Amino acid sequence: MSTSTTPFQTPPPLPPGKSQHHIVVLEGIHADMPPFDFPHTMTVHQRSTPAQVSERIRDATIVVACVVPVTPADMDSAPHLGCLAVMAVGIHWVDKADCARRGVTVTKCPAGNVDAVSEHFLGLYFAVRRRVVQVHSKVTRSDEWREKGTLTKLWPGGPPMGCRQEVLGIMGYGTLGKRIAQLARAVGFGDVLISERKNAAAVRDGRVSFDDVVERATVVCVCVPKEDDTVDLIAESELRAMRKDALVINVARGGIVNERALATALRQGWIAGAATDVLEVEPAGVGSGPLTPDVSKGEEEVPNLTITSHIAWFTQTTIETYRRLLKEGIEGWASGTLQESPDKVNKVVVVHNGKVWN
Repeated sequence: MSTSTTPFQTPPPLPPGKSQHHIVVLEGIHADMPPFDFPHTMTVHQRSTPAQVSERIRDATIVVACVVPVTPADMDSAPHLGCLAVMAVGIHWVDKADCARRGVTVTKCPAGNVDAVSEHFLGLYFAVRRRVVQVHSKVTRSDEWREKGTLTKLWPGGPPMGCRQEVLGIMGYGTLGKRIAQLARAVGFGDVLISERKNAAAVRDGRVSFDDVVERATVVCVCVPKEDDTVDLIAESELRAMRKDALVINVARGGIVNERALATALRQGWIAGAATDVLEVEPAGVGSGPLTPDVSKGEEEVPNLTITSHIAWFTQTTIETYRRLLKEGIEGWASGTLQESPDKVNKVVVVHNGKVWN
């Protein structure tokens, strides 16, 4: 059957009076756009605030976003919008049902950052277990090393564990979780536990109950998608139940680990340390949240916490992959070829032809 006569492979019409599509990029700061092989115009905004989105997408047929939400209210002012292309893996902010109702196609970049984020997990693990940031600060901002002859007393409980002693608990066993497990075993982690879902009625083969992982793991890795049921996945009760020598490492999204509870846990020594690449308020800075206190105002420092600025994804390979998948999704929408059969769509598709696929 010719694709030109297949109902689900019909190119979208252009807006009345328009001879080409108009692409609006809301966050060009993250990566240069790939070349698109169809007639179009393009406006690139290096940064956009939520308050600016509605006006900026008004004339768009295609919007490229990343972490700044495009809400149903924003779409109300964009009558020609047909494709929302998210240059990211996580799309928790997208109202999929609303996009399906409007006939707006949504694409993302699935598994585009797996290698980078899994490698970043290892970097964060070593940084927090070996207290790299704390030691660096002592050496560059004080004479403590020269005066005491050693900084080994920075570990109040004695020498840190090595990889062979670690029990890694992975929360979220998709493509990223599987890759983290593979790397952890490769560097010699003593055991790897794959967590069942929180409050699950049964534990699947090869999994360990959520509560058991919380209690047994020396390193808890959070790599679940942010959804309604994963917000505060780790909060006060979970942190209190962890081992005193446990680390919590979040490479998922801010809010999955409750920040206020984590700050308290670190200050009071419920756990040994934590590292996160993500925060509830981003971009973050001094005083923006519980994990970034303003000590000049008397707020207490959070000890043995390592924070990176949502850059776990940032490698040459990720940028190349994101650009390729973004191009694949947008060009597939423009040509009407994203849906390959009645029950199969391109891997980048989240919403298409009025249906939520992923």
